[in-house]
Order: sequence, then structure tokens, then C-alpha cells
Amino acid sequence: MAHSKKELQRKSSHLLKIDEEYTTITEPSSCREPKLKNIFLIELNVSCIFQEETDIAERRRTAANQLMTGFRSETVRWRQELNNMKNRENQLLGNCLLGAGFLAYLGPFTFEIREELLHNQWEVHLLEKNIPLSQPYRVQNFLSSDVEISEYQSYGLPSDEFSVQNGILTIQASRFPYCIDPQMQGLRWIKAMESKSNLKILSMRDRDFLKHIELAIKYGYPVLFKDNDEYIDPIILNILSKNIQDNQKNLFVKLGDKEIDIDPNFRMYLTSRLPNPKLSTFHFGRSIVINYTVTLKGLEEQLLSVLVKIERRELEEMRVNH
Repeated sequence: MAHSKKELQRKSSHLLKIDEEYTTITEPSSCREPKLKNIFLIELNVSCIFQEETDIAERRRTAANQLMTGFRSETVRWRQELNNMKNRENQLLGNCLLGAGFLAYLGPFTFEIREELLHNQWEVHLLEKNIPLSQPYRVQNFLSSDVEISEYQSYGLPSDEFSVQNGILTIQASRFPYCIDPQMQGLRWIKAMESKSNLKILSMRDRDFLKHIELAIKYGYPVLFKDNDEYIDPIILNILSKNIQDNQKNLFVKLGDKEIDIDPNFRMYLTSRLPNPKLSTFHFGRSIVINYTVTLKGLEEQLLSVLVKIERRELEEMRVNH
């Protein structure tokens, strides 16, 4: 009896399933259409998502291939740059010796004497001692950059090598510059370069120059003493010598009997229009003497530079950079 009941239940379930399938098959198309549309939209949405993900993956693959190609092409340049850095590191000692000697000793000399001492004597001596250095050695390549030199020239510094050297000496030397400048090229350049920094142009003959220089020291203004002769007022010796002291609170310098807090941005320049001033060890020991005197060869190079810059600017840029 129990077996018959189970068999009856099984056959009843099977009959219901067959009935549902029959109902679905015989269901009018108007009833099935919304269901099919819904299924179609779902499948279409899934397909669009898959396509979008496929496109993203393809774009990433293309970008990765391009990046790898770029890396392969850059490998040669990177290796070359690495070799250049190793060479510069190896040549650093010789370059530093020549650069330090140039800044310390060659300012007062003409371009010809600088070239003789720098290249025909010092450079040769270093090479004889097997001290590596850049070949060919150029001061502007080691102590400055193309960007800095272009900035100097934008303020009126001539582009000949002697003038560029003078600009480097004026900016890079550890002491304040005393410029022998009969043609006033250095004066005009300094005035243009420092005009944005509230430059104070003074003379030691001015009655109130001490008041102006005191304010300049305190607030970091640059000061230009123009038309100097061999005489320098002793009251500014501590400033000229950079005799700066520390009271554990501020840096200060003595100006006469006053202690003036010194701003690190303070700069001082001295210029003289005398072509051959009789300077003593006093001047050379306390300042960096720089010879801005334009020679015939220097004037010729300046005029040639101006002409080439007008006619063939690209050639002038190649000459300056090489």
C-alpha cells in the first residue's frame, strides 16, 4: 500500500511538470515576448560590458607595448648617460682644481693670460701628474650652465668668452668683486641684473652712504659702489672682508662701532673706470679683482658675435655651446 502511494506521488509530480511544459509551449507569443526581450536586454548588457573590458585590456596592452619599445630605445641613451656620469665623477678632482684656481687667481688678468695659465700651464701640469679632467676644459661648462649664461646675457653681458668668464667670477667668487671696468660693460650688466632686487648705487664720496649701506646689510639689498679709485673707506673693511660674526642669535657685521645684523641676501659690488688702477695687496686680499677691460680681440669677438647672432643665430648658439 505504501509503495502504491509513493508511485502515485511520483507520477503526479511528473504529470505536473509535463503540464507546465505544455503550458509554456502553448503559451501565446504575446505573453512570451516581454520575457524574451528582458532576457535579450540582459544578455546584450553583459555583452557590452565584456566588449568594454576587452577594449580596455587591448588599450592597456598597446600602451604597455609602446612603453616597452620606448624603454628599449632609451636604454642606449641611459647607458651613455651613465658612462658620462662616471667620466664626470672621475674627472671631478682635476675640474675642481682648475675651477678653484680660476676663481682664486685669474680675475685680474686679460683673456690671453688667463688662457696661458689655465690651459698651457695648470692643465698641462695636471695631465702630466695623471690627474683626469674634462677635455677640452672650459670654465663655463664646469662653473656655470647654459641657462645661467643665457640669463647673464639677457641682462646685457656680452657673449664673448672673456665676458662670460667675468660674469662667472662676479657671481661665483666667494669674495665681493672689485671690477676694473673702463668701458662700463660690467657696471651696466650689474645694474640691469640687480635692478629687480632694489639695487642701491652709492659712492664713497656720498655723505650718507653709511646710512644706505647699513639698511642694505640689514634688509638684504644689493649695493654697487661706482667710480672707485684706489682708496676704500676703512669703515667698510669688515663688510668687504666678510668678517661676519655670530652672537648665537643672529649673524652680524661691525660697521664702525655698530653691530648690524646681516641678511644672507646682501651683496656688494665695487667698480672702477680707471683702466689701470694701482691696487695693492689690500685690495687683492679683501676682494676678488676682475678685469673687465675690453681688448681689441675681445671687441672683435663681441662684434662678430652680434653680427652672427643677427645673420645666423643657429651658428652663434653652436659656437657658444661648443
